[in-house]
Amino acid sequence: MTVRTITLTDATVGLIAKQLIWSCRWPFAAVVLSFTASTFLAAVTTDPILFQAGLWLLVHALFLLGGFLVHEWSHVAGMRLFRGVSDIVISAGVLRFSVIPVGRLYGWQIAVVAILGPSASCLVGALVALLAPGSLLQYWFLLHAVFLLPFFGDGRSLILGIRVWARTVGVRAPGNNC
Repeated sequence: MTVRTITLTDATVGLIAKQLIWSCRWPFAAVVLSFTASTFLAAVTTDPILFQAGLWLLVHALFLLGGFLVHEWSHVAGMRLFRGVSDIVISAGVLRFSVIPVGRLYGWQIAVVAILGPSASCLVGALVALLAPGSLLQYWFLLHAVFLLPFFGDGRSLILGIRVWARTVGVRAPGNNC
């Protein structure tokens, strides 16, 4: 697992995207290799279904990444709304990617930041459903609603924020002594 601390003002969409892609580089490389192989086979055999299958896989992988990028960037944008967060910790591992605030927030602010990630992804999913209703691509975004369940970090943060609604809470990444 990699952990990187950066100041909130230095966090950009590009940086979050770069860290997200780097954290899942091996599965994404496998998808790109599969797309390349299916395209090559489609050219050799003149079978367009092979190309379509590879393109389907590639597009779905990109939408999966896009859902996580919207989710995590929306958390960062929410943190910027409130004074009190000085840094963020980017935590990335196999099947896990998150941005964690470092600083002090009121409980209601913690709840808002927790809700922003999944809700922004769901909003994008709704837009995709309107624009391309038969594509099934919207589900990569809509599935982010499950992250508000209590056994995910956003759900736990939402519960914490509700419990300490009007109090200030120090937030920091595990293992960070800020």
